[in-house]
Amino acid sequence: MQQHINIRGLVIREVDFGDQDRYITVLTDSGVKIEVLCRGIRRKGARLAAAVRLFCYAELTLYEGRGKYTLNDAALLSSFWDVTQDIEAYALCCYFAELASLMSDSDEPLPAVTRLMLYALRALCDKKRPLPLVKAAFELRLLAEAGFAPQLEACGACGGEPAPPMFSIQEGTAVCAACARRLGGAWTALSGGTFAAMRHILASGLPKVFSFSLGEPSAGQLGALCEGYTLYHTERGFASLDFYHSLFQPAMVVPKRGKGAGGGEGRTDGQNR
Repeated sequence: MQQHINIRGLVIREVDFGDQDRYITVLTDSGVKIEVLCRGIRRKGARLAAAVRLFCYAELTLYEGRGKYTLNDAALLSSFWDVTQDIEAYALCCYFAELASLMSDSDEPLPAVTRLMLYALRALCDKKRPLPLVKAAFELRLLAEAGFAPQLEACGACGGEPAPPMFSIQEGTAVCAACARRLGGAWTALSGGTFAAMRHILASGLPKVFSFSLGEPSAGQLGALCEGYTLYHTERGFASLDFYHSLFQPAMVVPKRGKGAGGGEGRTDGQNR
């Protein structure tokens, strides 16, 4: 038996079907991912087409029957379609969508994933933050919301302040330099700016996650660590990330599980929130 349901959600993927139809993947407000068939949506002048384009947030009325959904009506709430006009921003959004889709595969609703995705799209549309900083913040906070938050509040070994901070992608924790020497293995020395940025990303309310700035070399270190952390703990690669890297920067080399994290000497520079 079919029934009408009303939801709000963000379109994160679209696949053409037949001559006039299209399937869309919707990340709902509750953080659940659903597939919706949009009949006739590719027909010229289709009334609902603008509301269910990629990276559009809309209120949807759906037919639900036997676990399948068909679009009946839609009202556009916010459009982030403009990101598709910039190839680098578009590639990054596709990567964000692929990550969010992966994190919403579980049975547990994660509404923070949808909200974070919306704030990331807004940040990219506003063009007030460098793409690499938006990318790093999204990766780290998304992993945290999905249960992979690194431990940065205190040294993971002695419980004191991790000063100077040393970080391991594999262990997911920061330790002080003394404990790093005692534990052995490879640890990355974080600059003061990188460490402050990571703490800000993890501790801020979702509307403020992207509200920070960072100079080099800390911005580069933050980007490498957040990407490495994401790839290591998701245990997979992403075609959309490869495409993003093909545009303007090299891909991250990720340590294999069971191996030590890459060590290195970090420099300290300032961070202005």
